[in-house]
Amino acid sequence: MHKKINIFISVLLLTQLLVAKEPTMALLINIESNDLQEFKVGNYSFQCKPYGVLGLDELYKESSFNSICKESIKKFYKKRKDLQYYTMSKLHVMQMYSIEFRGDRCIINAVGGKSLSELLLQEGLAVRQPFVKDEEYEYYFDKYQNEAKLAKKGVWKENITRECVANIYKR
Repeated sequence: MHKKINIFISVLLLTQLLVAKEPTMALLINIESNDLQEFKVGNYSFQCKPYGVLGLDELYKESSFNSICKESIKKFYKKRKDLQYYTMSKLHVMQMYSIEFRGDRCIINAVGGKSLSELLLQEGLAVRQPFVKDEEYEYYFDKYQNEAKLAKKGVWKENITRECVANIYKR
């Protein structure tokens, strides 16, 4: 009986989290990559991908086997091992974060009033997700991506933009 009540409460909590546009406080329990973090609210665990962006790890996974894109990302991370785990320098496991769900992605409020998406764009570790229009974040996403382009950071320093980013606009 108690198990059924716990399942009902978990489903109710999950429904509220996904439907509400209100930020939710969640405990970070694992950082799998710059593009994927695992959180927990009560007994319910879930994964979040940063909202409105495609990170290098995601571009790598989506590119075809032995493609120039994959090779470019491997080469980039070989040179800049510190950036492969960049998110670990901004988020800390077992700390609470404010999260807002947007579709199948999350706005994770990270540091200094910036979201994780904005931080990744600023370092050139992500690009804006094509065709995502969001008045609240569009200006900031453009601003941080353009800053990274001008500073030739991350994806904008190497041929990664030419090899990977061009493909995402063809989909």
